Amino acid sequence: MVIAGFEPLDVLQAISMLIRQINAGKAEVENEYTRAVGVEGNRKAQRLMEEVFTLRPGFEWRGLGWLPNSALAIRPEFAEWDGEYRFDIPAIQTADHKACACGEVLRGVKRPQDCTVFGTACTPDHPLGSCMVSAEGACAAYYHYGRFRQAAAS
Repeated sequence: MVIAGFEPLDVLQAISMLIRQINAGKAEVENEYTRAVGVEGNRKAQRLMEEVFTLRPGFEWRGLGWLPNSALAIRPEFAEWDGEYRFDIPAIQTADHKACACGEVLRGVKRPQDCTVFGTACTPDHPLGSCMVSAEGACAAYYHYGRFRQAAAS
């Protein structure tokens, strides 16, 4: 992974850095955007996050289930801005379709095309699982950006 800016030269440099990682057989986080983000990150933003948020003891993630210490909650002193508190929003449980392999895709155990419903019953226009719901979802991105179409054409 490479943290990069949005300028064309930033994007090109990030691509070059990613290619070097792939060619070297490495998987690491690199920072291309050093003029804006230092090694220590954005200290002011980190302080604000620590002031306003606290770690939840657990959270249920769609496709992954209940994970301990995996999400943030707004601290009680900021409750007037907390939609969960102000509007008494109940917990919503949404299970993926039984045939959906989204959890395995999110964990890296399967690739999107390994799911039996990927690209057939499950498409961006008719998503069965959380990975196909938004354009940023692993399966939707795989479907939209040609890998699925290329495999189907073979």
